[in-house]
Amino acid sequence: MRNLDLFSTASIDHLLWSSEEDITELNSPAVSIFTDFDHSLPLVVDARTTAIETVEIMDKTHAYMRLVVDQENNFLGIVTKDELLERKILKQAQSVGESRHELSIRDMMIPRESLLALDYHQIKSAKVSDVIRALQTNGLHHILVVDQKRHHIRGLISANDISRKLKLPLNIAPPPSFQQIFNVAY
Repeated sequence: MRNLDLFSTASIDHLLWSSEEDITELNSPAVSIFTDFDHSLPLVVDARTTAIETVEIMDKTHAYMRLVVDQENNFLGIVTKDELLERKILKQAQSVGESRHELSIRDMMIPRESLLALDYHQIKSAKVSDVIRALQTNGLHHILVVDQKRHHIRGLISANDISRKLKLPLNIAPPPSFQQIFNVAY
């Protein structure tokens, strides 16, 4: 093991600004806003973790979403902070007859069968604006990217990441329910 020397910053008054500009625009390639699991590890939570423990993990890591995996790291679904609201945890615990502290994340997650995804080969030829439209049309804050040829999840696109890169707010509203459409029509 090597000891590292620490130095005073008293005489240092300038920041180094990257000379490589990361300018993301609406017409930029969609891969510029894509978190590729080939280059960065996915944020996961084990399905055996309790819902309460997952809330704590997500709060500590400032994560809005986690992929849920089993013991062999097989993908089971996702969980977001929206699914982990206290009222939803209490309601689910009551419906399965467990205490809120016993409720597993598997009980709260959105199963993979209910999720939509984009194909990686689509993303390679799409623009940022195409992805934003897909997110807004479907009321999604996150969308998985799958490589259908290799049969695995390749990565993730987050509305928050897009917003940060564009330096613009993105308005993502959930798609209207049948009841909302019915009320407007009549």
